[in-house]
Amino acid sequence: MKKKPPVIQFPNPKAVPQPDDRRWHSGGDVEIGFYARSLHLAAKKLIATLDLEPWDACPVVLLYRQAIELQLKLLVDEGSNFLPSPTDPLSLAKTHSLRWLAQIVCQIIKTVKWETEFKSDGISSLADFSALVDELEELDPVAVAMRPGNRRAVGAVPDQLQPPNVIRLAKKLDSLLDLSAATADGLAAEWDLQRDGISSEADLDAGDDFGSTIQ
Repeated sequence: MKKKPPVIQFPNPKAVPQPDDRRWHSGGDVEIGFYARSLHLAAKKLIATLDLEPWDACPVVLLYRQAIELQLKLLVDEGSNFLPSPTDPLSLAKTHSLRWLAQIVCQIIKTVKWETEFKSDGISSLADFSALVDELEELDPVAVAMRPGNRRAVGAVPDQLQPPNVIRLAKKLDSLLDLSAATADGLAAEWDLQRDGISSEADLDAGDDFGSTIQ
């Protein structure tokens, strides 16, 4: 049976704790989550409503890239609690490297032993996840257009940015965003359970399974 995509559950703003300046977003996780969601929706609407002529797909790439950067940062923020050395908030706030964020995500998923749950349409493993992030990282429209090997006739669009190719990639990125959001929610829920004593730090130290809360 085909696995259903994860269900995104955004926190209730009324339940948000007071801002914490020690976190990379100063406690504005709900606002950043909504911003990532709005970027994602804008990208999908742009694909759906525009007759994508050459070069028109470039803004779609940028919207997806920004949405995924924010969503991965939220995931890392929630998941770094489980790592022996939590990610430095300042480094997390300043970075724009999707690859670096993906590496930390993989460390988190392995630590909590959620490799079998970290799946969605088009992403069947951590290797698939990393490969998709790498593909997006290499797809900056300006960088792609300026690379010597990608140069075409004047005004021609590089193959990677041709609308049909961007549309195919966007479907995978939709899945990546849904999976990242669901995983961040699951990690937050699992950490709350640990703090409440339902899951113990001894289980983590012993390498026991957490029992995924990804939906």
